Amino acid sequence: MNLQTKALYNLFRLNVQEESDSTVEPWAIEDLRLLSLDQLFARLAGLGLDLDKRRFASFAEPCDSPEELMDILCEEGEDPKKNDPIYLVVFELWRRLIPEKQPLSIFCDELDHRIFLYDRDLLESDEPIQDALANLKSILDENIDAGAKPFELFEGISHFCAHDIEGFLYDYVSELLDSDNTIYATELVDEFTPFLAEPVWFDFLRARITSVTDPARANAQIASILDRHPKMDAVFLFEIIRFLAVSGEHPLFIALVQKILSQMETEEEFQELMEITADYYRRRDKDDVESAIERIMKKRQANSSSVFSLADPDLRTFAKSLV
Repeated sequence: MNLQTKALYNLFRLNVQEESDSTVEPWAIEDLRLLSLDQLFARLAGLGLDLDKRRFASFAEPCDSPEELMDILCEEGEDPKKNDPIYLVVFELWRRLIPEKQPLSIFCDELDHRIFLYDRDLLESDEPIQDALANLKSILDENIDAGAKPFELFEGISHFCAHDIEGFLYDYVSELLDSDNTIYATELVDEFTPFLAEPVWFDFLRARITSVTDPARANAQIASILDRHPKMDAVFLFEIIRFLAVSGEHPLFIALVQKILSQMETEEEFQELMEITADYYRRRDKDDVESAIERIMKKRQANSSSVFSLADPDLRTFAKSLV
């Protein structure tokens, strides 16, 4: 995905916070929201642009976005290493001084900011996230009314965000379901599914919602998902089997265990599958099966290899223990 400029620098800052990277220049990852207006204008002056609030507003008046303003302030074709530091300051000044004009880049920057705060438990409530998602839905609807295609529209907006918006929506709805907020979870799934090119993860969310009132139907929905998508990756399969370990019917759970076993690639996956399966049998008071699985887990605790062979004898022992 080719990210827009501000989203790209937001991503740089996110990555550096999660994983130290000394190759990124300090200006590229600085949080300019922390600077005062005077500091921002001083930064611009140091970059060769002598502006104040009045002159900034005058240059911005005919523009609809900070990107258009940059076309006025900087020469076209300049080296990004020269223009991008200016752009980031101009962007932040626009965000504060031109609030009546909120182009997509400004909206998505704020969405990124709120997701960042939410992921780090820095919001007092979910209201900022809920407001941002409501605004995102409004933007999508407005552009659909103008004739845009749903999947292309959502993908296009995603280019303006550092976060994976579809991934965040999935995680957020999952958390809503974990906290029994089924009504709002259902609303979000219904609102955003039409904009996803391949909504298989949201199909699973819908099955989780169904399970609240009709567990048997939810299991049928999950079986249908697996039938329609026979080559889903391990991340998705493990997401489903964690749910089935608590709420799944036995034949479906066992079928999914066998499916995962058939494409097992790492020791970590095998250990996780055994842990989930042991928990499944513990919940069903099948102490003998649980104990058999735990013996295999204990035996492999010292296994430092990350590679897993489908010919591993412990895999056959594990598969035979399932009843």
